[in-house]
Amino acid sequence: MVDIQKARINTAGAYVCIQGLYPFAIGTKLHNGHIPVFRLGGHREEHENGWQCAVREVYEETNLQISPLTPSTTYLLPDGDCTDTELEKIQWQHETELEPIPMLVVAYHREGETLLSLMYLAQTDEFPTLSSEIRGLLLLEKGDIHRLCQEPMTLEQYLLGGGKALLNHEFDKNLFLEPFIQLRLLSRILLKESEGATAIHR
Repeated sequence: MVDIQKARINTAGAYVCIQGLYPFAIGTKLHNGHIPVFRLGGHREEHENGWQCAVREVYEETNLQISPLTPSTTYLLPDGDCTDTELEKIQWQHETELEPIPMLVVAYHREGETLLSLMYLAQTDEFPTLSSEIRGLLLLEKGDIHRLCQEPMTLEQYLLGGGKALLNHEFDKNLFLEPFIQLRLLSRILLKESEGATAIHR
């Protein structure tokens, strides 16, 4: 059992919704020969809480000013090294009432310490621009999120299928896209919540 209250927040980021689109970064440094697709976010600085880290990182990467959304559930992945394990529903104890509740908490166990990676749900009416930190963004609809996580897809196939992107680098479009953990977990969460909504309306 993960003791969340004794764990340390190490990284934080946000699932940002922009008129039904979720921006995810793509990296120029290949992972297993593929183009990595990863979340907006990064390492927490000492003076920050999780939300402050997410806000700063998203702004540094995309120039977006975001506001929090309250998720219907907070999900915990108890071991980030075992990504196929079941997501648990938890009650998040925030430090102050003004601090938003994360949508996803991923725990990593390192040398006797538990480190947390938080993902918040957020929104903005602005459109992202690429900073020097980010060389490409995929603007994913929910259907795109599920397809990327369920079937091999090259960057070219994504774009030819109508996928939206901002690119500031000459990516090899014949390379496959590799969804990192936060994208794969978002797909699982969206499917869970869709199934839950369907069950309620039956």
